[in-house]
Amino acid sequence: MKVLIVSGGTAPSRELIQEQIKDNPLIICADGGGNCLYNYKVIPEYLVGDFDSIKGEALMFFKSNNCKIEKYPRDKNFTDTEIALNKAVDLRADEIIFTGCTGNRLDHVFANLGLLLKCNYLNIKGYIKDENNIIELLQGSKIIKGQEGQIFSLHAYCDCVKNLSIIGARYKLDNYDLYMGDGRTVSNEFLDKDVNIVFDNGKLLLIKSRD
Repeated sequence: MKVLIVSGGTAPSRELIQEQIKDNPLIICADGGGNCLYNYKVIPEYLVGDFDSIKGEALMFFKSNNCKIEKYPRDKNFTDTEIALNKAVDLRADEIIFTGCTGNRLDHVFANLGLLLKCNYLNIKGYIKDENNIIELLQGSKIIKGQEGQIFSLHAYCDCVKNLSIIGARYKLDNYDLYMGDGRTVSNEFLDKDVNIVFDNGKLLLIKSRD
């Protein structure tokens, strides 16, 4: 089952939300993410969080439209987005799209990147999407797809990604040990074919970006 999580970072556009709901995923809203869904008149199946960010009129709208409301105390050990992830896990999601998970609060952005790792451990496909980026975590070699000229970057999400090779992109790489903080694999480009990312062990953040 595919789940769309809408969180309270920079609000996803109406166009992004409409694109993600084309195939009717189950929608879980994390607290302030409800403000944009209220504006777009999109009703989630679940609204979760401590509700310190959602506007009162949005909360009342969802309550009156059969949305399941689950309120948590403000003093808790999870972010609202992680609570939404845990709900998706309980519902047996096998793919999760996170939106509203980037923005001004870098502490939350880093925490949300960590949720991709949690998805990885649970064998759930996880993606963070905003207007300019699609982010996923690779734990093994993968063939990736993109349009010619599209930018992609790779970042080590562990101490070292061993023997990394990039095959079929504008800038190739052969058996390179990529350490966290190494910028060598930033801003590569798709050509007119798929790109093969090969590595022996470690974890890679793959970020497809556009300006």
